[in-house]
Amino acid sequence: MPVHPTNPPARDAARDRALLPAALPAFCTARVILITLAMGAALSLLLTLVPGVGPERWARFGTTLWLVTWIALVTVALLCAARRWLDRLPLPTLLTIIVVLLLTVTAVTSAVAFGALQSIGWQPQETAGEFLLHNLAIALLVGLIGIWVFSLHLGNARQINAAAEARLSALHARIRPHFLFNSLNTVAELVHDRPEAAEQAVLDLSRVFRAALASDSTSTLAEEVELARRYLDIEHWRLVERLHVDWQLPEPLPAISLPILTLQPLVENAVRHSVERQADPGPIRVECQVGRQSISLVIENDLVPGDDHHGNGMALANIRDRLALMFGEAASLRAGPVDGRFRVKLVLPRTDGKAAP
Repeated sequence: MPVHPTNPPARDAARDRALLPAALPAFCTARVILITLAMGAALSLLLTLVPGVGPERWARFGTTLWLVTWIALVTVALLCAARRWLDRLPLPTLLTIIVVLLLTVTAVTSAVAFGALQSIGWQPQETAGEFLLHNLAIALLVGLIGIWVFSLHLGNARQINAAAEARLSALHARIRPHFLFNSLNTVAELVHDRPEAAEQAVLDLSRVFRAALASDSTSTLAEEVELARRYLDIEHWRLVERLHVDWQLPEPLPAISLPILTLQPLVENAVRHSVERQADPGPIRVECQVGRQSISLVIENDLVPGDDHHGNGMALANIRDRLALMFGEAASLRAGPVDGRFRVKLVLPRTDGKAAP
């Protein structure tokens, strides 16, 4: 059966659509409104300073500024109201709608302004049709320049996103062999010490490998918890009654996204640095705390005397880097001793569109 490659234009369109929510400005903010007003004033001044305006130059500036300000504010208000709908549109459709909206607002505002100015005694030097066409031509030029600037901005966003994806893939490639190597060591110990348990451990390991080797770079919290549970099932065959895990998770788990292999390496560190090194270790605690804007994951284990947890460095640094690439400053990871136990706390932004009461 022939293999049909993914269409690059379709892939690029999907990538652009994913970038649009971040690339489009937040039209409702004071910053965007102030920038729009400043650009409108600059455009009005430019139109006033062109040769041939005559002695009524500054009166023309006031009229132009008034008209441009209304066009800009109405356009921004409509874009603000339609923001959620605009985010879902393909890029060509989105840009076309914005230009058409700008031209429509310009036409309506120009018609209203022409009539209003005539009613107060203004003597126009052009007909209503000429006034309208003149303003539409300027609006179209401004819209095309805006599309060009936005295209440059989107291209820059593409480059930044591609670099982040490459970095994220490299970090995933580093942590996967580490995890698989340790898991195979666990099975190897079972084959030697408890051959009767080795077969079941290999079956558990195959399920873990299937999840760990997935091509996706992101996972859900529920999938991360399931992967960590399966890993602990494998370790339980080796450690038996020494391994106890206290799961404190809400039901249902929040439907948030996070980098794949985020929780399992932290649980593995707890096993390596606590359970393995004690004859009677305390339980590993895994807790999920749900806040209004964020989700906190806490992993705690006994702090073994003389163990400075330097072995955690690679996993913690790797996870911290991947969180930063995916969420920026909205996510954090802190680790250190707390009340005689070693605690790792991850704070993740809520991406499920819900807020806890």
